[in-house]
Amino acid sequence: MMPKKSGIAAALITALVVALPTASPAQDATLAIVGGRLIDGYGGPPIHDSVVLISGNRITAVGTQNDIEVPSGVAVIDADGRTVMPGLIDLHVHFDILGHGNYDHWFETYESRMRSDVLPTAARIMLNAGVTSVRDLGTDIDNAFWLREQINSGAMPGPRTFIAGPFLRKTVTSFVSPDFVDTWVVESPADGRRKVRQLAGMGVDVIKTQDEALSREELAAIYDEAHKHGLRVATHLFSQRALRTALEAGIGQWDTIEHIGAGSQPRYPDDIVNMIIEQQVAMAPTIIAEEGLRQIYLNPELVHDPAWGALMPADIYADIRGSYANVQRHPLFNRAVLHRESKMMKLRQLYQAGANFIVASDSGSRANPHHNAASREIHFLVKEVGLTPMEAIMAATRWAAVVLQKQNELGTITEGKLADIIVIDGDPLEYPGDLRHVIHVIKDGVQIR
Repeated sequence: MMPKKSGIAAALITALVVALPTASPAQDATLAIVGGRLIDGYGGPPIHDSVVLISGNRITAVGTQNDIEVPSGVAVIDADGRTVMPGLIDLHVHFDILGHGNYDHWFETYESRMRSDVLPTAARIMLNAGVTSVRDLGTDIDNAFWLREQINSGAMPGPRTFIAGPFLRKTVTSFVSPDFVDTWVVESPADGRRKVRQLAGMGVDVIKTQDEALSREELAAIYDEAHKHGLRVATHLFSQRALRTALEAGIGQWDTIEHIGAGSQPRYPDDIVNMIIEQQVAMAPTIIAEEGLRQIYLNPELVHDPAWGALMPADIYADIRGSYANVQRHPLFNRAVLHRESKMMKLRQLYQAGANFIVASDSGSRANPHHNAASREIHFLVKEVGLTPMEAIMAATRWAAVVLQKQNELGTITEGKLADIIVIDGDPLEYPGDLRHVIHVIKDGVQIR
């Protein structure tokens, strides 16, 4: 038996243990964001006079200037009078488009410049706009994998990137030709399963279906196989009939319905709304994807926004501006105008019923430039759908991270998570439009701007 230590000896040992130096988050800090109101993404009241400490690419401390001391020598971002919040997450973007009005012309003209000009430009623009994570739902498969590797390895500046790979479709259209590498045609339920397994093996982050001709059985096979591989599914649809088919086929929790609310009907039947709520599907309305055409018609000067062309080659921007010379003649213009209110009514119906909403802007699509797509989508979620500014911000941060299955890494500002943070000049809880005024962007602990 070990002899008992005397009281004096035990006290000395305790004192020595207490005196041993221990590393603290402050001592390890490499960057500090000091001052301002902090919106942490959890939905609570903002933290005023905030401090966020970052070590490497992780957040190591979050609090106020009263309880966190910033060590000397640490780089400091002064956020006094501004808003600190998680980087925005846009769950529906297209890197291979820059807002041009004519897709046929765009891809014919710029396919050879995708890796040299188009993809890097889109990546830089989104990151500079405070979008630190995205889900690309349609880019040539080889380019998509190349781009994801370039960005996520740090070789190219851009938002943290998650990709869908090719669309799964039933039919081939004039736009989607048989050799179009963005599309794989599904022949049967068994073929749908095979293609999902193939995509999962290739390393995609999400499965996208893009055809209302897919049968309930084919969709059911795709959903089931995707979920078995731990993948969410983004389902592109417009009609009420297709929405019902997708719900009956088993689209599931935190899968997304892209372009929800489309069509001329002013409301959804109660059974459809009930299935959406019960299955906890996330709404991805892409409001600005059609609203953009109407906005350019009402405000033609929008095509001359310096922020739109700031980071892209001058000849490409000139071509984009020219594509809106007669915006009211665009094939989608009438739909954007005539169906606008019916879409908003259905979105309000879903919000009031308790549906989950996330920010998915369709960034890069027609009249929808990357530099403000996410902030405009948030604006319309508040102004037209009825989300509170905090709810809309959470739709672009916390809940978007849940859809990505990255809620332990992204979406909120808390100790241990990746340091994807933006600083806004203004108060987006009072004025959601202030999200356009991004002053600083930190991605993965590195200050980008």
